[in-house]
Amino acid sequence: MLEDAYRKAYLPFLELLQRHPSVKVVLHYSGHLLSWMEENHPEAIDILREFVAARRIEFLSGGFYEPILSVLPDVDRIMQVEALTEYITRLFGCRPQGMWLAERVWEPQMPRSFSAAGMEYFPIDDYHFKLTGLDDKNLTGYFITEENGCSIDVFPGSERLRYYIPFRGIDELLSYFREVHMAGGSPLLTMADDGEKFGVWPKTHKHCYEDGWLERFFSALEGNAQWIETTTFSEYRSAFRPRGIVYLPTASYREMGEWVLPPDKGQEYERALNELEKIFGERAKGMVRGGIWRSFFSRYPEANHLHKRMLMVSGKVHEAIGKSKVHGSTFKGKTKSPKRKTQNVMLHELWKGQCNDAYWHGIFGGLYLPHLRSALYRHLITAESLAEEVLSQWEPAAPGGSRTKEAGAAWKREGDLDSDGFRDLFISTPDVAAYFSEGGGSLVELSLKSTPINILDTLSRRREAYHARLKEAVRDSGETRTIHEQLIAKEEGLSDYLIYDTYARASLLDHFFHSDIRLDSLMKNTYEEAGDFLGGSYTMNAQKKGPTVQVTLSRAGMVSGHGVTIQKTVKFIHSRMRVDYLLEGGYSGIFGIEFNISLLGSPYASLRVEDKTLLIKDRGTHDGIAEFSVRDGHLDLEFTVSFDEETALWHYPVETVSLSEEGVERIYQGTAFLFINRLDFHGRKRLGFNIDFREAK
Repeated sequence: MLEDAYRKAYLPFLELLQRHPSVKVVLHYSGHLLSWMEENHPEAIDILREFVAARRIEFLSGGFYEPILSVLPDVDRIMQVEALTEYITRLFGCRPQGMWLAERVWEPQMPRSFSAAGMEYFPIDDYHFKLTGLDDKNLTGYFITEENGCSIDVFPGSERLRYYIPFRGIDELLSYFREVHMAGGSPLLTMADDGEKFGVWPKTHKHCYEDGWLERFFSALEGNAQWIETTTFSEYRSAFRPRGIVYLPTASYREMGEWVLPPDKGQEYERALNELEKIFGERAKGMVRGGIWRSFFSRYPEANHLHKRMLMVSGKVHEAIGKSKVHGSTFKGKTKSPKRKTQNVMLHELWKGQCNDAYWHGIFGGLYLPHLRSALYRHLITAESLAEEVLSQWEPAAPGGSRTKEAGAAWKREGDLDSDGFRDLFISTPDVAAYFSEGGGSLVELSLKSTPINILDTLSRRREAYHARLKEAVRDSGETRTIHEQLIAKEEGLSDYLIYDTYARASLLDHFFHSDIRLDSLMKNTYEEAGDFLGGSYTMNAQKKGPTVQVTLSRAGMVSGHGVTIQKTVKFIHSRMRVDYLLEGGYSGIFGIEFNISLLGSPYASLRVEDKTLLIKDRGTHDGIAEFSVRDGHLDLEFTVSFDEETALWHYPVETVSLSEEGVERIYQGTAFLFINRLDFHGRKRLGFNIDFREAK
């Protein structure tokens, strides 16, 4: 993926700049991309060094792994910016003074952190400014903003230029530049946007390079040098004063505020903006606004869970680092302390888990892309495991020089850990991390530390505003247009997959079904529950005995007018998970236990039931089985589920219809497995099964 982007956009852009020596630009590369280029394409680093020596470019710092800075703990926010600043300084011999805000997410408290990280300025969308009442004629320069005396300069990036470059004609662009120039003074227009629009976005490589749009644009800038000058932020700041002080509201770019709205409100926003534009033209965009970026956490519980787990991991990592800084440490069984190396790896694994893309969804796939979510979990699990290892091996020095052993990393956390109103229980062993919620008595996360992967990372199927526009989608428009202005369907019949879940896709979910239940009605979510256990509140408690951690969840509820109590006990010992159910009361009907499994290597994963081998994406029903197994060779992971008594197994793929820069597409999110039991009891009924994890052979 990176190699493709490098060949289509990053390298051609630099080569084009070489052919136009009077054009100056400001560049921002994430730390990950820059380090990848240093390792794999040193020729690009050499070109950039040439530009630095010629004073043709300026680098912007930012979060090393492109996080949404405002939702990070303060310590990570500052350290990520400092890390990228130091890396750029070492690599190119020039220290960045300004920074880039990922997705231009701004909150008013941020100047304090930016100042602490040594930053002096940043570009952000002019939309933020227009929300304060300013308009285009006021936004040809830069401003100061501050918080409690910590000030920083801010440059408004033109939304009009974002849409014009590279999608409008050169003459139209020059006409706009001349209009601004004729207003007098020394106006500055800032265009700050994704570099991927110059080659990676659909059809843009041909448009920008093969058809020569970008070549013509740079030539036009050079040909009109008598009245158009390209410059950098630091050069402009050294020559001109700011236009005044401004206080920007919490916002991102305008489209983001629309994407974060619930589907109905998103459609209302679009209609309202269209009507206002008929009256006020471009000014309408500053008269209506959507939500704020943090609302993705309320729209998508999966994003909220990821964020809150990141906060938990950050706390553990900095606790481990803090203890070693204060007290010094020894590591049991080690002759040489790995402290510095371990700290560096922990931090970078944590920071990789803070990368923004999988925490939200808009016109880009983001949260809907399983490989992005899986990558965040992989890095967070790795960072957490390292931190727990350090904490468990900690032996602080006691008074008098003797050593006393500490209990090590806590194995349990309780409370409303994800701020959703339900109590949660998080347990950690050397082999697994498991996260339970009293809502539905559900298992929300089951992360394996050796792989590492959260095997329950399945996204619920939910309605999106663009689903209402599927009938407008075309297979391929044949035009080169901004991705904000077209809707392309990547396959026919996508509307058949618009199925929406009424409950979160967690695991250990307890279903009581009517006798006419069928797999198809389950998959399409057209059935009715006979009980009130799905989503109902369970009590939870946990205890630890030696290497075994046991979690007990209980609920007394109703099924078809009859009282039923469920107590389920989950035990973790090494690489085995044991689940025991005790049902009390009276019930005659169908009881199902649901697990939602997501594996990154889904094209390579298989399901083995008796003598049949199926794809993990297949749907089917199997009666009277004693066990089944799932194997993923890509992940080197295999697990077997074995039942205490013969059980029916039902399974079907969970697929979503989502939007990315390539168009609307169907994405496999995971597989729903239901363990189906036909019960008829008065008194007590016990059920149980084991899940054994091992490396794939």
